[in-house]
Amino acid sequence: MTTNTADAVVESLADDVRQALGLAPGEPLDTSFAAMGGSSLDAAQLTVRMRRAHRLDVAAHELLNAASVRHLLDDLADRPRTDPAAGLAEAAPTDRAPLTWQQRVIWYQSLLDPDSSRYVFHALFHFTEVPRPATLRGLLRGLLRRHPVLRTRLVFDDGEPWQVVPAADVTDAETDLTVVDLPNANISPEELVRLSGADRPFDLRTGPLLRWVLARFPDGRAVLVHTEHHLIHDGKSFVALLASLHEDTETPDTRYFGYAAAQTPADPAEVRKVAERAAKAAGRILDGGLATTGRDTFLRLPVPPALLREVREGARKASVSLFTALFTAFSQALTQYEGVGAAVLGSAVENRPPGHEDTVGMFVSTVPVVVERRPGELPEATLRRTRGALREAMDSSAVPLADVVQAVGGTDGRGDGAVVRAAFSMHQQVEREVELAGATARVQLGVFNGAAKFPVNVVAVTSGTGDDTRVELLMEAQDGAVGCDDLWALWTGTLEWLRTWVQMLPERRTEPAAALVARVTGRAAADPDAVALDDGERRITYGRLATWGEAARQLLERPGEVVGLLGTASPDFFACAYAVLHAGGTYVPLEAGQPDERLASMVAQARCTTVVRLPGVPAGRAAALDGPDAAPRLVDWAALVDEWPAAPAEPDTPPDTDSAAPAYIMFTSGSTGEPKGVMVPRPALYRLADWAVRELRLGPDTVVGQLANAAFDASAFEVWSGLYAGARIRLAPAGIRADPQRLAGWFAETGVEYAFVSTPIAELLARVPKPAGSRLDRISTGGDRLHALPEDVPFEVLNMYGPTETTVVATAGWVDPGGTGLPPIGRALPYGYTRVVTSDGALAAPGEQGELWVGGDGVATGYAHAPRQTAARFVADPHAEDGAVVYRTGDVVHLDSAGRLHYSGRRDRQFKLAGVRFELGEAEAVALRRPGVEQAVALTAGSAAGPRLHLFVTLAPGTAPDTTDEAIRAALPAQLRHLTIHHLDALPYNASGKVDQRRLTELAERGRGTAPAPGSTASADPAAAPAPAEPFFGGPGRSGALDLLWPALAPLSRGERLDLAHRLIGSVLGGTAAGEETR
Repeated sequence: MTTNTADAVVESLADDVRQALGLAPGEPLDTSFAAMGGSSLDAAQLTVRMRRAHRLDVAAHELLNAASVRHLLDDLADRPRTDPAAGLAEAAPTDRAPLTWQQRVIWYQSLLDPDSSRYVFHALFHFTEVPRPATLRGLLRGLLRRHPVLRTRLVFDDGEPWQVVPAADVTDAETDLTVVDLPNANISPEELVRLSGADRPFDLRTGPLLRWVLARFPDGRAVLVHTEHHLIHDGKSFVALLASLHEDTETPDTRYFGYAAAQTPADPAEVRKVAERAAKAAGRILDGGLATTGRDTFLRLPVPPALLREVREGARKASVSLFTALFTAFSQALTQYEGVGAAVLGSAVENRPPGHEDTVGMFVSTVPVVVERRPGELPEATLRRTRGALREAMDSSAVPLADVVQAVGGTDGRGDGAVVRAAFSMHQQVEREVELAGATARVQLGVFNGAAKFPVNVVAVTSGTGDDTRVELLMEAQDGAVGCDDLWALWTGTLEWLRTWVQMLPERRTEPAAALVARVTGRAAADPDAVALDDGERRITYGRLATWGEAARQLLERPGEVVGLLGTASPDFFACAYAVLHAGGTYVPLEAGQPDERLASMVAQARCTTVVRLPGVPAGRAAALDGPDAAPRLVDWAALVDEWPAAPAEPDTPPDTDSAAPAYIMFTSGSTGEPKGVMVPRPALYRLADWAVRELRLGPDTVVGQLANAAFDASAFEVWSGLYAGARIRLAPAGIRADPQRLAGWFAETGVEYAFVSTPIAELLARVPKPAGSRLDRISTGGDRLHALPEDVPFEVLNMYGPTETTVVATAGWVDPGGTGLPPIGRALPYGYTRVVTSDGALAAPGEQGELWVGGDGVATGYAHAPRQTAARFVADPHAEDGAVVYRTGDVVHLDSAGRLHYSGRRDRQFKLAGVRFELGEAEAVALRRPGVEQAVALTAGSAAGPRLHLFVTLAPGTAPDTTDEAIRAALPAQLRHLTIHHLDALPYNASGKVDQRRLTELAERGRGTAPAPGSTASADPAAAPAPAEPFFGGPGRSGALDLLWPALAPLSRGERLDLAHRLIGSVLGGTAAGEETR
C-alpha cells in the first residue's frame, strides 16, 4: 500500500472514530479511546463500521486497550483486508441446530417455570397517533423473514432439545400481531404489558418467539408492545432489529444457527481457573435484608444530569469508561451496605465473535467479577482496581457461568448463592425514536416482568451522546429477602460514592440554629419574669430558662454530647431539654412510663453518655438503664438546678448551638416498624418553630396548650414553637388529655388559645360544645388520618402531616368544616418540598396514587447509628440536581388539581386475601360512609386458618349495630365481606394519642365480634377456598424432554422447582450488552 493510500485510509478511519465519539472534525486522536469518552459499546459499533466499510477485522478490545488511537489506526492501515463473512457458518433452511449453551440455560429455566412470562423481553413503542395495523404486519413479516431465528421452535430427539431452522416463507400464523383497545392510557408500563396480553408465555414447540401487540387508547395515542423470548434475544440483537426495520434485503440471516453448530464445550482448565478466583470472594450477601416498603421490587431511576456530566468528565480524566465508573460505584455501595470486604458481582458480556456484531440471537453471557472494598482508599485507586478485575473477568467470557457455579459448588458445597448474588450491566439505547408504519414512535426499554435471575439485577440504560447522554438505573430484585428498602439503599450508596469521587456533595444547611436560643434569651432579657412553662403547680420563667441554659454547659463533658431525659411531660422535663440544647448538646426523650428494657435499648442505640433523672422518677429507674458495654453517667435534675443560680444572668448565646450535633433524637412510635432513633438537626427545628409561629399566629401574649407525651414528636412542636414565640406554655394534666369533654373545660379554665390535639381526640373535641369563656379559637392536629369535621366546629383546624423523620410537620392545610370527604393534608411547608412517585420511582401524575417523598430543610439526618436503615429510607432524590436527600415515607397519597395532597394510607397496610391485594383503608372508608359510623379502624390478625380482617367501629347513639354491619358488608368487595366487625364504646389510644393498634390486635385475637350470618352471601370465606390447580408445561400426556424429567419434577412445588433452577443455573441472561466495558 502506497504512503498516500495508507494516509487516506488512516484519515478515513479517524473520521469514523470522531463520528462515533461525537468529536469535531480534525480533533487529535493521540490519547486512549476511553480518555476521549469512548465506551465498549462505542468500540463494538465502530468495529462493525470498520468491517463493513473498510473490510478490517478489528476486535473491540484492541480499541479499548490502545494507549493511542492514532497509533492503532496507523497499524490498521497496513493490516490485510478480510472477507466480512469469512469464518461464519451458514445453515441450510431445512437444517436443525443445537442450542447454544446460553440458550440451554434459558430453556432449562423456562422448563422449570413453564407457564411464566419471566423469560421474555419487552420494549414499548409510544405513538402520538395510531399506526396502520396492516403496515405494522408487513414490517413484522419482514423482520421474521430477514431473521429466521425469531421463528425458532424446539424439537426433541431422545430428550435433547434442537432448534429448527425455519423455511424462508413466513406464514400468517407466524405473524403474531394483535390489536387491543384499552380505556385508559395513564397506566404503568407493567400494567400495559399485562392488560394487553403481551406477557402471555410463548410456546417453544411452535414458535415464533416474537410478537407485537398494538394497544390503542381513546385519546388517539397508541403503544406497540414488542415482546421476544430470551431464547433468541439479547440487548445487542434488539439494536440490530431496530436497525433492520426498513432494510430491503430478502436474504434470510441464518448466522446464529451456524454459531450454535460451531460451539464447543469450555476448556475445563479455564473453568477451574475462573471458579478458583470466584470462590475466594464468594459469600452470601443480601440475605436477611431490611423489610420491604410495599411489595414492589423494582426501580427505574434517572442519574441526575448534572452529576452524570461530572461523572463522564471524571471517567475521561481517569481513562475509564462510564460503565466502569458506574459498576465501581455500585460494587462499593453493595459491599459497604453488606459490611463485607469482597464480593462477586455478575456482569453481562456481549460475547459476540467477530462478524456477529449485528446478528440477531442470544450471545450474552454473565461473567463473575471479584470486587473489593478497601476503607480509606482513594476513589481513583478503586477505579483502577475495578477496571483490572473487569478485564480479568472478560478474558474468560466464553466460560459458561453454569460451569463455574458447578465447579464452585463441587469444591466447597456452597452452591450458586455463594458465587453471584447481584449483577450490574449496561445497555445502550441507540435510538430514542424510530419510524414505524408511517409514524414516529418513542422507544422505551426496561419493562419489568419479574425476569431477574439473581437476587439483585441492575442495568444502566444509556441513551444520547455527548452532553445529551442520559442514564437510567433499572434495579430489580427477585429474592424474597431483598425488598424495595434494599434497592433504595443501594441506589443511595451508588450516588453517594459517585458524588464523593467527583466532589459534588450537597451543601450543609447553614440556617441560624442559634436563633432558637436567641429568642429565649431575648425574651428573658425583655421580661425575665414572664412564665415559659406552667402546669398549674410548677412555673418556670424565661429568665430561669436562660440562666439554666448557661449553667448547663457544665453538664456536658463535650459539645454535641447525647443526654437522655428520663421523665414525663412536665415543666422541668422541657426546661432540661432547653438547657441541653442551649449548651450545645443533643437530648433524647426517655418516657418514664415505658419498660426498662425498651428504655435501656434506646439509651444504647442513641449512645447516651448522660441520663438526667427528672422529678417524679424513682432513682432505681435510672440505674436500670445501664447497657451491656457502658453505663451512662446519672444526674439528678432537682439536685443539679439547686446548685445553679436562681437569678437570671446576662443572656449569652453559647458558641456551640450551631454545632453539627442533632437538636434531639426522637424514637419512632413503632407504628410503622421497629422503633429507631431519628436524629433531627438544629436548623430543621429552627425552621419548624419559625413557620409555626407565623402560621398559627403565636406571640408573647399567647397561651399555648401542651398535651403530647414527651416521647411523641408533637411535644417538640408544641414546646419549641411556643418558646420561639415567647408564649406561655400550659401543660395539661395527664388524666384529661384523652377526654374531650374535660379537655374542653380545661382549655376554658386556663385561657389556652391554641393547642395541638392528636387526630382522634380532635375529631371528638370538634363535636363538644364550646364552654363559655373559652378562648380556644384554633388547633392543629396530626398523627392519624383526619375525617370530615362538622360544619359548626368551634375553632379553626390546621391539619398537619409529618413523620418523625421530617421534623414533626411536612405538609399542612387549614380544614374547611362541613365537608363530606377526607380533608387533604395540605401542601409542603415553605422550607421543604414533596414528591408523589410511583412504585418504580417515577413522578406520579395529578390524581395518580403514589408514595410520598419529603425533601428540604426539615428532613432529619437519619437514624442514630443505623446506616443500613438510614440508607434505605433517606435516599438520594433522582429528580433533583443538587444531591438532595428525600425521606421515603411509605405513605400513599395523591395530588388534586389544586396541588393539595390527599392521604390514602400506608403502603404496608396492604394485605392479600384469596389472591387479591387490598388496602385496609378501603374497609375503613366504606364503613365511615355508613350513617351512624363515627370511627373505624381495620387490621388483620392471625388465626389457625390464616390472617383475617377485623374492623373496629364506634357508633353514634341510636345506631343499630346489626343494620350497620349488613350495610358495611354489602358495600365491600366480595372477598372482604367475611370480615369480623367489633363494636366499641370508644377506640383505645396509646400514650402518643394514636389509636392503640396493639390493643385492638389483642381484642381481635380473642375472637369477639360479629361474623356474617350462616347462609348469607358473605359467609363463604374466599380465603378458605381450595387453591386452583397449578398449570404445568409438560407432565403426563405431553411430549418432549419434560417427560424424561417429570418423575423428578412432579413432586416438587412450583417454588421448589424455581429454586432448583436458580441453584443449578445461577446465571443472568437478561439481554444487556456492554459488559465488556473494561476501561
